[in-house]
Formats: sequence, C-alpha cells, structure tokens
Amino acid sequence: MAQWSNRIHALELKTKLTLLLLIIAVIPLAFLGTFSYRKASSEIQIKACEIILENLSQVNYSLTYFVKDIEQLSMYIYSNRDIQKILAKPADRSIQEKYQDEQTVTQLLNSFLGFKVWDIELYVLGENGDRYFTGDLLPNVYRDYNPNWGLIRKARMAGGNVVWDTNYSLKKIEDYGAVLSSGRQLKQVDSGLPLGYFVVNIMEPALAYKYDKANQYPGGEVYLLDSSGYVISSLPYKQQVGTRLDKTYMTKVLQGKKGFFRSKDKDSKSDNMVIYDTSDTSGFKLVSVIPVKALTQESSSIRNLTVFIVLAGMLISYCLAYLLAEYITRPLRKLRLLMKDVEKGNLDVVFTSKYQDEVGHLGLSFNQMLQRIKHLIDQIYAKQLKVQEAELKAIQAQFTPHFLYNALDSINWMARLHRIEPISKTAVALGELLRFSINRSNPVIQIREDLKQIHNYLRIQEVRYRDKIDVQLHIHEEILDLYVPKLLIQPIVENAISHGLEMKKGSGFLKIEGKRVNDMVQIVVEDDGVGIAAEKLATLAGDDSYISDREGKTGIGLSNLRRRLALHFGSSYVLDIQSEVGVGTKVILRIPVIHHPSEVDTYV
Repeated sequence: MAQWSNRIHALELKTKLTLLLLIIAVIPLAFLGTFSYRKASSEIQIKACEIILENLSQVNYSLTYFVKDIEQLSMYIYSNRDIQKILAKPADRSIQEKYQDEQTVTQLLNSFLGFKVWDIELYVLGENGDRYFTGDLLPNVYRDYNPNWGLIRKARMAGGNVVWDTNYSLKKIEDYGAVLSSGRQLKQVDSGLPLGYFVVNIMEPALAYKYDKANQYPGGEVYLLDSSGYVISSLPYKQQVGTRLDKTYMTKVLQGKKGFFRSKDKDSKSDNMVIYDTSDTSGFKLVSVIPVKALTQESSSIRNLTVFIVLAGMLISYCLAYLLAEYITRPLRKLRLLMKDVEKGNLDVVFTSKYQDEVGHLGLSFNQMLQRIKHLIDQIYAKQLKVQEAELKAIQAQFTPHFLYNALDSINWMARLHRIEPISKTAVALGELLRFSINRSNPVIQIREDLKQIHNYLRIQEVRYRDKIDVQLHIHEEILDLYVPKLLIQPIVENAISHGLEMKKGSGFLKIEGKRVNDMVQIVVEDDGVGIAAEKLATLAGDDSYISDREGKTGIGLSNLRRRLALHFGSSYVLDIQSEVGVGTKVILRIPVIHHPSEVDTYV
C-alpha cells in the first residue's frame, strides 16, 4: 500500500511537471508566433516607410536646390547692369533702341535656359512698359499687370526679396502649364526706385521629373504640396493639380514636419501609409501615399512559416515536457532520501549523478555542503584546542601570580613605612598589572580599561628608565567605550621600549595614538629607537616564528599577537610594521569596531 502510494505521489508530481512545462512552453510559443508575425509585418512596414521617407528627403533636397537655383537666377537678374540700364530708360525712346534692348535681354534670358535643363519660363516686366519673356506668348496677366494681383502684390510687399506663389487654376487634362511661380521686385541699385518685376513660371513636368522615382509601389501616389495644402504637382494622376488636397490625413501632414503614419481614407476601403517630408527652405511638402497591402505582401510567407513553427513546437514541447519531468523527479527522489539520512545525523552520505544538469549541480552542492559542515566542525574543534593550549601557556607564564601579588603588596607597605615613594608606586602598578592578568572573567574589555594597564606598565618603565623615554599619548574620546581583546596593545608598547628605545643612546620618544577610521579602530605605536633591519623586518612581516637575537628576549610577543588577532578576527585585521634603521619604528594596528563583547566569537 505504501509503495503504491509512493507511486501515486511520484506520478502526480511528474504529471504536474509535464502540464506545467507544457503550458510554459506552448503559451509563450503561441504568443511568440502571433507577435513575431505582427512584429515582422510591422517592421517591414517601418523599414519600407523609412526607406521611402529617406527617398522623399533626398527628392526634397533636390527640390530645395532647384528652388535655390531659381532664387540665384532672380538675384542675378536683379543685379545685372544691362537689366538695370534698360529698365531705367524712358518708355518713349526710339523703336531701334527698344529693339536693341529686347535683343540684349532676350539673349540674356535664353542663355539661362540653355545653361540647365529647365522647363521654366522667364518674364521681365518693367515699370516703363518693357516686356521681355522666353515663351511663345506673353500672358495677359503680365502684359498689363495689376500691382495688387497675387504674385506681383507679394513681390511688391517683399521689397526686393524672392516670393513664391502657387497657381490655383484648373487646367486641361495632361496640360497644366505653369504650376509654381517665383517673383522679385527689381529696383535701382543706387536709388532704390522700383524698375519692375522678374517672374519665373515653373511648369508641372519640371517638378514631376524631380520626384518621379519616389513612386515605387503599385497603387501609390505622390503629391507636391505648398504650405497651405494645395497640389503643385502629383503622380501618377494629375487631376488634383491646382486644387487643395482633400484627404483625411491632411491635417496631420500640414501640422508635422516629416514622418509617416497609417491612415484610412474616406473614399477607400483599405488602409494607407502616409509618408511626408517638408522642405526647410521653401516649406513645400512631398507626400507619398502607399496602400498597406503593397508594403506587407512579403510578410505572407512569414505568416505561413510562423504557423508551422508554432504547431511543430507544441508537439515537440509535449514530448520534451514529459521526458524532462521524468528526468527531474528521479534524482530528486534520491536526493530527498539522502537528506533524510542527514537529518538523522549521518554526514557520510554522498549524492552521485551521471548528469551535469541543474539537478546534478544541486547534488554536487549538497555534497560540498556536507563537506563544509564536517570541515567547520573539525575547524571549531581544532580552534577550541588552540584556545585551551593558549590558556595553559598563559597560566604557565603567570608563574604563581597570586604569590607574586601578595609579595608585591608586602613590598608596597614596607616602602610606604620607609617613605620610599618610587618603590611604592612601582609595586602598586605592578600589582594592578598582576591582578589584571589574573582576572580571566572578562577577556574582552573597553579600550579605556586597557589603557589603564598601559599606564601602569609605563609607570613601571619610568622608574627603570627615568627621563630616557618621553611618552606621548593621544587617544580620541570616541573609541574609549569600544571593546578590544585584553592586553592587545601592551605587547606592541613593550616591544617598542625593549627592542627600540632601550638600545638607543640618549633619550627617545614613544607616541601612542588611537582613533576610529571608518569601521575600524586604528592604534599607532611609534618610537624613534634603533629601528629594525630590512631582512628582520621582512621576517617579521611574513613569518610568525621569528626569535630575537638579543639575550633574554624571546621575541614571541609579536607572534602571539598575530595568532590572537587571527583567532579573534580571521582576516579582518591589519598589522603593519614600518621601520628604518637609526630612524625608528611605527606599528599600525587596525581591528573592527566592537560595540559589545558578544560581537567577538572566541577570546584568548
């Protein structure tokens, strides 16, 4: 029954995993197929529109240069000396002179037409009644022009600057004549008096030729509009030339500068892409209208391929989901049994797997975790043995401190009876040091308590060395209430005196500084003693087994200090020794900030 129940639970987990994996695979696959087709279709449209927009920009750029050429032509006519002289002549001059003037101006105008392939007509209209033109006939509107008429009025109000005007008149089929005109009032260069007008009529084929290549898609239309929306030229149909383009997308086109968008015209059932660009110089707008179907014809193959991939992916996903569920549950059951053994205290189990997948890595992590746990247990045990060994050495080094303390107390009373104050102070200081070393109830103490013992130690050294050592103590108030392992600073001070200042000829100084640096407490002990040779300094920095070569000096204080620091703080401490022979030594100690004794795990 239990075996059957286990099989049911295993089958249920495998079924859940199969359904879950199938859902996870199929739903994103279906959405991915749908959105990939839409995205591909959209990207095709966007890329095509961007290419068309770039073509329109190039065409508009060409039209801009065409407009600038016309403006430069009118400027040349404006400043031409012959034109200035002829238009300044009186109207009643001789017929022969008028004929000569006509030949001069006509030759000048025809030279411009022969210089470039332009489908334009030029007119010079003088205030003195002179009329010069390049076409076959002079239109009535230019023969007796009205100063307040359209283009002439704009040119007069511009005061010599170039103006543009669109001819808003319906023409016969395939015969639209001039669709765009440029005008400039001519004035005497010296006096500024008006001489007449120079007019350029641009024929519709001249403009259509410029953007003929922009119409590349079947069913597409191209319009050249002025800033008010009137059609200057169009392809492939010409019926709307000269009229205002009546389309639903015109408002957006007139308000924007360049871009493309999707629009559905009221007269058409299909959607169109509207791509437009505006000339910065003339303000003319070049608009290309292309049916969306023409842009998305290439995406039909993508749609069919996407449907096939989605259906095939669903079938493959089901098979893979079933196999993967079986693959996952088998090693998981094995790992679950091993974990139960670990819960019972058996740490010698090992998970083996021939697969290098996530479950296999999980098993390897399980094995590594067990190895780490066993290692930590062994490490803690070894650490406790080292602590006990250090405690035994400390007890042995005390050399019956209780007896010595009682003896020092007797010496103190004898010195006071005989009024020998230095001996009394030395005995009291040494007694406090012994009492401090005997008391093992507080292995971690406040820095202010540790400093008291340093003061006692220095008081004893004053009796020995008298004025040989000048002690400077600078401890910041902010670290006095922080905690430090007991007797951590005293060995550094003792080394500075016994190894540095004792061997120096004459007096020296000992400086002790303490402050907080970020999250560390920094203690600096500096002296100007004999210093340490470079080879010995290297030994001290890299080897804990250094033994002093001086008689009676073991040199083990620094080694013990390093071991204590490693036991308390691991690698989270800094002990830096800087020294130069004949100059002095500086020891820099940095330990983590300790606000409470419980923040340190092990003490010696």
